[in-house]
Amino acid sequence: MEDPDGASESPQDDQVEGVADILVVGQRSLNNDIRRNRDDIQPYIVFDSTVLTRSGAQNVEDFLQSRLPMNATQQTQSQVGPPTSAAGRLDLRGLGSDETLVLVDGRRLPSITTEDSFGQPNINGISMAQIDRIEVLPATASGIYGGGATGGVINIILKRDYSGLDLEARYNDSSDFEVGQSFFSVNGGLTFDKGRTRIMGSFSRSRSQTLVASDRNFFRRGAELQFRNDPVNATVLLGGPNICSTIDGFDCATDRLVLKNGTALGSAFTSIPDNYSGNPADLSARAGSLIYNRSSLPIFTAPNVTTYNVNIRREFGKNVEIFADFSRDESKSTNITPIQYTLFIPGSAPANPFNQDVLRFFDIPDSFAQTQNTRNTRVNVGAIIRLPYQWSAALQYDWLESKGNSVSNTVLGPSFEGEEALQAAAFRDLRANPLANPLSLFDVFSSSNVAGTTLEIASLRLGGPVFKLPGGNLTATALLERRWESSDETVNTSSFFGQTTFFWNPRAIQNVESGYLELRAPIFAPSNGVPLFHQLELMGSVRHDRYDTRFSGSSIRVPSQTGPFPAQTASENALSTTNYTVGIKYAPAKDIAFRASWGNGFLPPKLGNIRSEPPSLFSSFLISLLNLRDPARGNSLIPGPLTVLGGGNPDLKPEKSNSFSAGVVLTPSFVPGLRISVDLTSIRKSDEVLNLPITFFLANEKAFADRIKRGPNLPGDAPGTPGPITSVDTSTLNLSKSRLKAIDFQVDYDLKDTSIGDLHFYGVATHTKELSLRALPGDPSVNRAGFFEGPLKWRANVGVDWSSGSWSAGWNTQIYGGYRVCSSVLTAFICAQQEAWQGAARIGSQNYSDIYVSYDFPAGGLLEGTNIRLGIQNIFDQKPPTVASGIDQLGYSSFGDPRLQRFTLAVRKHF
Repeated sequence: MEDPDGASESPQDDQVEGVADILVVGQRSLNNDIRRNRDDIQPYIVFDSTVLTRSGAQNVEDFLQSRLPMNATQQTQSQVGPPTSAAGRLDLRGLGSDETLVLVDGRRLPSITTEDSFGQPNINGISMAQIDRIEVLPATASGIYGGGATGGVINIILKRDYSGLDLEARYNDSSDFEVGQSFFSVNGGLTFDKGRTRIMGSFSRSRSQTLVASDRNFFRRGAELQFRNDPVNATVLLGGPNICSTIDGFDCATDRLVLKNGTALGSAFTSIPDNYSGNPADLSARAGSLIYNRSSLPIFTAPNVTTYNVNIRREFGKNVEIFADFSRDESKSTNITPIQYTLFIPGSAPANPFNQDVLRFFDIPDSFAQTQNTRNTRVNVGAIIRLPYQWSAALQYDWLESKGNSVSNTVLGPSFEGEEALQAAAFRDLRANPLANPLSLFDVFSSSNVAGTTLEIASLRLGGPVFKLPGGNLTATALLERRWESSDETVNTSSFFGQTTFFWNPRAIQNVESGYLELRAPIFAPSNGVPLFHQLELMGSVRHDRYDTRFSGSSIRVPSQTGPFPAQTASENALSTTNYTVGIKYAPAKDIAFRASWGNGFLPPKLGNIRSEPPSLFSSFLISLLNLRDPARGNSLIPGPLTVLGGGNPDLKPEKSNSFSAGVVLTPSFVPGLRISVDLTSIRKSDEVLNLPITFFLANEKAFADRIKRGPNLPGDAPGTPGPITSVDTSTLNLSKSRLKAIDFQVDYDLKDTSIGDLHFYGVATHTKELSLRALPGDPSVNRAGFFEGPLKWRANVGVDWSSGSWSAGWNTQIYGGYRVCSSVLTAFICAQQEAWQGAARIGSQNYSDIYVSYDFPAGGLLEGTNIRLGIQNIFDQKPPTVASGIDQLGYSSFGDPRLQRFTLAVRKHF
C-alpha cells in the first residue's frame, strides 16, 4: 500500500491534477496515465517503492501474489517453472489472466504468443529496484485503458529521476540454505548543460538456485495423507523406490504381497532399501514402509534475470523536450528434471520376486534439461511540447519486442526394447547402481519452440485545463493512438520415436486504432467552504477502439524447417467498440466521502476462436457411432453424409463487461491518522465465447436455426415433417455469461511522534462473494469462489511499520482463506472421491508472517548514504496445508511458498 509520507500520496497542484504524468511540468516520469491514488474516484490500490522494498519480494509477480488480495493467482511462474508458457499469470478477480491488462508506464507491452492467442506479457524481467510504484484498479476499465481490462488493470511505473549513483546488493535464501538468490543493481543519473540534458541508466542482475522435492517433505505429507484415506491411488508411491501390488496395472491393490518363496509381507506395499543386494528378506522387512525423500523434481525455479535501461532527455528552451528510452531484460530458466514413471511389472517377470503383479515407481535424477528463455526489448522516443494556456502534448513512438524459446521433454513410457531392462532394474537400488543410459529405455516426446511478438505504437497525447470550476480546473486528457502487433512466423519441432516433425506458425496480426478522452471536474473543494459539500468531484472517460485481427492458423505440419509452406487464407475479425467510465466522489464533511463509478469493457476474441476449420464430412457409420439423432424427425438417426462446420468463427463479437463500484472512505477527525475504505465491486460479463458440442445444437435447433441446414424431404416423410439435417455449424459463438461480486477493505492508521517513533498500521482485504459462470445456456450458474480453481472467498494482508531516526522495522501477515478440495467444474462423484482422499471437504486457511529491520547510516563518515536491511519471510516457518497426492502430486497448497522460512539481506549505497 502507499506510504502515507511518500510522494505517491501527494497530488500535484490544482493546475496539473488530472493530467497524464508525462504532460506535467517538472515531472520526470514517462507514465502515460494520470497519477492515481487510493482516494481516487475509482478504488485504486497503490504500492510505492518503499512498500516493494520492505516486502522482500524477488519480482513483481511474487509481490502481487502475496500482497494484492484481489489477485487470484495461486502459483507464481517460479513455482510452476519451465517448460510452461512464459506468459504472465496475474489474474485480477479470478476472471483469467487474459482479462487483466498489464501496463508499464501506462503503455502496453508485447504479448507472449501461444498457438492460439496473444497472452499476457511477461513482467518478471523488470527489476524491483526500477519500480517507483504500482497502481492497481481491480474493476473493468476499458473506458480508460481499452481492450483486455475487463478484470482490471495493473500499471507499473518505473523510476525516471535518478540523481547520483545507487548501488544495491541483495541475497535471499531459505533458512536451510537450499535455494539462494542473489541480486545486484546499479542506478544512476547525470545532468549537463545547466540541467537541460539528463542521462539516466540502470543495470541489474539476479541469479537463482533450484529447490527440489527432496529438499522438503511435501511429497511425504501428501502421499501419507492419500495412503491413510485411499491407498489404492498409485500416487502414494511418488517420491521414492516404492512398490505396491496391483490388479489392473494402473492402481494399487489391497492384496497383500507374497514373495515367490511363500513369505507373506502382511502389506500390499514395500520399498527398495538402500544398498539392496537382492535378498527378498529385505523387501519383507520394509513391508508397509515407503520412501518419500528421493525425488529430484524441481518445485521452485526462479529465472536468472539481467536488465538494462538508458534514458536520455533534452530540453530545448522552455517549451520543448525530447526523450529516448531503451530497456532490455532477459530471463533464463532451466530445470534439470528427473524421469518419473510408475512401471507395471507382471508376476511372471523373472526379476519380480513377488507372486503378484506389482507397480514400481521410478525417479531417475538429472535426466532432462527443461529450458525457457524470454527477452524483452523496449524503445520509446518522443517529444513533449508545452502549449499555450497550460496545455501540453506528447508525441511518441514505441517499438517493443518479445522473443522466447523453450525446450521440453516428456516421458511417455518405456520403449519396447527398454521395458524388460527396466523390469530387471526395478528391484535394485538405483542410487548405488544407476542405469547406464536411462534415456535409451524410454519413449520421449521432445519439443523445441520459439516465439516472438513485435508491437509498435504511435500516439499523440494532449492534456491541460479547460476552464475554472469552484473547486479547481476542469482538466482533460486526450489520446489518439495506433498499435501494430504481430507474432513472428516460426517453425517449431518435436521429436518422437526418432522422427522429427516440423510445425509452422504463420504470422498473426492485430492492428488497433484508438481514441480516448478523460475529463476530471472538481466541482467543490475544501477551500470553498460550502456546507455539506466539503468535496465534490466528477470524472468521465470515453474510448473508442477499432480492432482488425488476422490469423492463419498454428501448428501446421510442414516437411522441414524451411518448408515448403502451404498457402493459407487468413481468418479476419474486425470489431469496433466504444466504452465509457463515469464516476463521482462526494464528501459532505472532511470525515467521510462517498464514491461510485460505472464503466463497461470488452475482451477481443482470441486468435484460435476466429480461425474457422474446413468442413468435416460425417459418414453414416460415424453418425451411428456418435448416436447423433434428429429430435424434429422422431429422434431418428441423422442420415449421412452430414457436413459439420467447426473451429473458430471470424464473425465473433467481443466479450462484454459492465462494472459498478461504490464505496465509502472514512477519515474521522476524532481519530487523527485513521483511514478506512470499503468498496463494493460488481462485474457482469456477457457474450462470452463458447465451444459447444454438436449434440447441443441438435437439441436446441429453434434457438440456433441459422446453424442447422436441412435438405428436401425423403420419400415417405409424413406431411409437415422437416427434411433431414444436412449441415450443422458448431463453430464458436458468443453466448455465455458470468458475474462477480466482491467487497474490498483498506485500513490505515498513522501515529506520529510517539515516544517510540512513528507507527503505521495497515490492512487490505477482499471478500469475493460470487464469481458465477454458466457453462451451458439453460444450466444453473456455478459459483467458483472458494473452489480449488477459483478465487478465495477471503484474502487479506495486515501489518505495521515503525520508524525512529535512522531505524525502521515492520511486520506483515498474509492471510488466505480456506477453499474446497475439488474444482467447481467436476462432477459430484469426482468431488466426493477427492474429498475422501483428502479426508475433508475443504483445505484450511493459512497465514504467513514477514518482518524486516532497516538502518540508515547517518551523514558524515564513510558509510554516509548507506542502508542495510534484514528481512525474514515466513518467520514462524509455517508449512502450507497438506493436499492429498491424488489431488495435487506436489502435496501442498500452492498459496504457500515452498521455500518456507527464508531471509533477505540487502545493502544499498547512494553516492
